[in-house]
Amino acid sequence: MKELVIDVYMDTSCPWCRMGTTSLLTVLKQLPADKKATVRWNAFQINPGIRTEGEDYRQVMIGRLGGVPQFEARKKQYNENGKHFGLKYNMDLVKYTPNTTLSHQLISMAPEHLKVQLIEKIYTAYFEEGVNIGDVDELVKIGSSIGVGDAANLKERLTQGEGLEKVELGQRNAQKLGVRGVPFFVINEEISLSGLQSPADFVKLFEQM
Repeated sequence: MKELVIDVYMDTSCPWCRMGTTSLLTVLKQLPADKKATVRWNAFQINPGIRTEGEDYRQVMIGRLGGVPQFEARKKQYNENGKHFGLKYNMDLVKYTPNTTLSHQLISMAPEHLKVQLIEKIYTAYFEEGVNIGDVDELVKIGSSIGVGDAANLKERLTQGEGLEKVELGQRNAQKLGVRGVPFFVINEEISLSGLQSPADFVKLFEQM
């Protein structure tokens, strides 16, 4: 049976990406023993022009969505949709729209066996605890807490730009694929899925492969 190679294009500040990642990982844990899957995580920044220090989340979203009522409705939408995936969104705690470059660098630096745990930790920090995941010190805390490296070493590597090349490569590959939004999934470099997919969607597809 052919191995599944799944390229995931995602951003760490994207609520839908968190749901989509959870959906995919739930299904992968249930794959039959004779079907193997490799996941490759690719950086895609939904807000590439955000200042390094981040910008006011409320203002950014109101400007993007067209008003306060739309913003409040969108926050409720995240909570309601998140429940279907067993996820919690405390969007009232989120104060920053972060520049996610450093978080993607950290993911690229992490050993393969820690990447999923790290991604989930970053999502939890941002969406449930309101942590500014664009802040290098906050990211260092997250990374060191699960053994990616010691704090001082991680901070030095991040500030010196380690992993930046991989982040930029993800952006270029996404551009070549015509990715306009995330999550975006490419299966065995053949089948592309744009947007949030339910576990049932993934199961149906994988059964055909």
